[in-house]
Amino acid sequence: MTDTQRTAIKEKILAELKRIAADIAALEEITRPYKEDEDEATRMNNIVSKSVNDTALAAARTRLAGLEYALKRIDGPEFGFCIDCGEEIPQARLLAMPETPRCVHCAR
Repeated sequence: MTDTQRTAIKEKILAELKRIAADIAALEEITRPYKEDEDEATRMNNIVSKSVNDTALAAARTRLAGLEYALKRIDGPEFGFCIDCGEEIPQARLLAMPETPRCVHCAR
Protein backbone atom coordinates (compact mmCIF):
# COMPACT_ATOMS: atom_id res chain seq x y z
CA MET A 1 0.00 0.00 0.00
CA THR A 2 1.35 3.39 -0.94
CA ASP A 3 1.55 6.36 1.40
CA THR A 4 -1.06 8.13 -0.74
CA GLN A 5 -3.47 5.20 -0.40
CA ARG A 6 -2.84 4.99 3.34
CA THR A 7 -3.50 8.73 3.69
CA ALA A 8 -6.77 8.44 1.74
CA ILE A 9 -7.94 5.63 4.00
CA LYS A 10 -6.92 7.56 7.11
CA GLU A 11 -8.91 10.59 5.92
CA LYS A 12 -11.90 8.34 5.24
CA ILE A 13 -11.66 6.87 8.75
CA LEU A 14 -11.46 10.30 10.37
CA ALA A 15 -14.48 11.54 8.39
CA GLU A 16 -16.47 8.42 9.28
CA LEU A 17 -15.55 8.73 12.96
CA LYS A 18 -16.89 12.28 12.99
CA ARG A 19 -20.10 11.28 11.19
CA ILE A 20 -20.73 8.25 13.38
CA ALA A 21 -20.11 10.23 16.57
CA ALA A 22 -22.86 12.63 15.46
CA ASP A 23 -25.15 9.71 14.59
CA ILE A 24 -24.56 8.14 18.00
CA ALA A 25 -25.35 11.40 19.78
CA ALA A 26 -28.61 11.70 17.83
CA LEU A 27 -29.55 8.07 18.46
CA GLU A 28 -28.80 8.38 22.17
CA GLU A 29 -31.14 11.35 22.31
CA ILE A 30 -34.05 9.56 20.63
CA THR A 31 -33.60 6.32 22.61
CA ARG A 32 -34.13 8.00 25.98
CA PRO A 33 -37.03 6.70 28.06
CA TYR A 34 -40.44 8.12 27.21
CA LYS A 35 -42.81 10.05 29.42
CA GLU A 36 -45.28 8.03 31.41
CA ASP A 37 -48.15 10.40 30.66
CA GLU A 38 -48.32 9.41 26.96
CA ASP A 39 -51.43 7.71 25.65
CA GLU A 40 -51.32 3.98 24.89
CA ALA A 41 -51.01 4.32 21.09
CA THR A 42 -48.20 6.86 21.36
CA ARG A 43 -46.39 4.73 23.93
CA MET A 44 -46.63 1.59 21.75
CA ASN A 45 -45.37 3.51 18.72
CA ASN A 46 -42.47 4.85 20.78
CA ILE A 47 -41.59 1.37 22.04
CA VAL A 48 -41.30 0.08 18.46
CA SER A 49 -39.29 3.12 17.39
CA LYS A 50 -37.02 2.77 20.40
CA SER A 51 -36.31 -0.86 19.55
CA VAL A 52 -35.33 0.03 15.99
CA ASN A 53 -33.20 2.95 17.18
CA ASP A 54 -31.52 0.83 19.88
CA THR A 55 -30.47 -1.61 17.16
CA ALA A 56 -29.11 1.24 15.02
CA LEU A 57 -27.27 2.65 18.04
CA ALA A 58 -25.62 -0.70 18.78
CA ALA A 59 -24.54 -1.02 15.13
CA ALA A 60 -23.12 2.52 15.13
CA ARG A 61 -21.15 1.84 18.32
CA THR A 62 -19.76 -1.37 16.83
CA ARG A 63 -18.69 0.45 13.67
CA LEU A 64 -17.15 3.25 15.73
CA ALA A 65 -15.06 0.74 17.67
CA GLY A 66 -13.94 -0.93 14.43
CA LEU A 67 -12.92 2.37 12.89
CA GLU A 68 -11.04 3.43 16.02
CA TYR A 69 -9.17 0.12 15.96
CA ALA A 70 -8.38 0.53 12.24
CA LEU A 71 -7.03 4.03 12.91
CA LYS A 72 -4.69 2.61 15.55
CA ARG A 73 -3.45 -0.08 13.14
CA ILE A 74 -3.27 1.94 9.93
CA ASP A 75 0.42 2.78 10.17
CA GLY A 76 1.39 -0.80 10.98
CA PRO A 77 2.71 -3.22 8.36
CA GLU A 78 -0.23 -5.63 8.77
CA PHE A 79 -2.89 -3.05 7.92
CA GLY A 80 -4.53 -3.74 4.57
CA PHE A 81 -3.78 -7.46 4.61
CA CYS A 82 -6.40 -10.14 5.24
CA ILE A 83 -6.09 -11.71 8.68
CA ASP A 84 -7.18 -15.08 7.28
CA CYS A 85 -5.36 -15.57 3.97
CA GLY A 86 -2.70 -12.84 4.22
CA GLU A 87 -3.55 -11.39 0.80
CA GLU A 88 -3.73 -7.64 0.31
CA ILE A 89 -7.23 -6.23 0.71
CA PRO A 90 -8.17 -4.17 -2.37
CA GLN A 91 -8.02 -0.39 -1.96
CA ALA A 92 -11.68 0.01 -2.97
CA ARG A 93 -12.77 -2.33 -0.18
CA LEU A 94 -10.65 -0.50 2.39
CA LEU A 95 -12.10 2.84 1.30
CA ALA A 96 -15.64 1.46 1.59
CA MET A 97 -15.00 -0.39 4.86
CA PRO A 98 -11.71 0.75 6.39
CA GLU A 99 -12.38 -1.30 9.51
CA THR A 100 -12.51 -4.61 7.65
CA PRO A 101 -9.77 -7.08 8.55
CA ARG A 102 -10.68 -9.53 5.75
CA CYS A 103 -10.68 -9.62 1.96
CA VAL A 104 -14.02 -10.24 0.22
CA HIS A 105 -13.30 -13.93 -0.31
CA CYS A 106 -12.51 -14.63 3.37
CA ALA A 107 -15.34 -12.40 4.62
CA ARG A 108 -17.87 -14.71 2.94
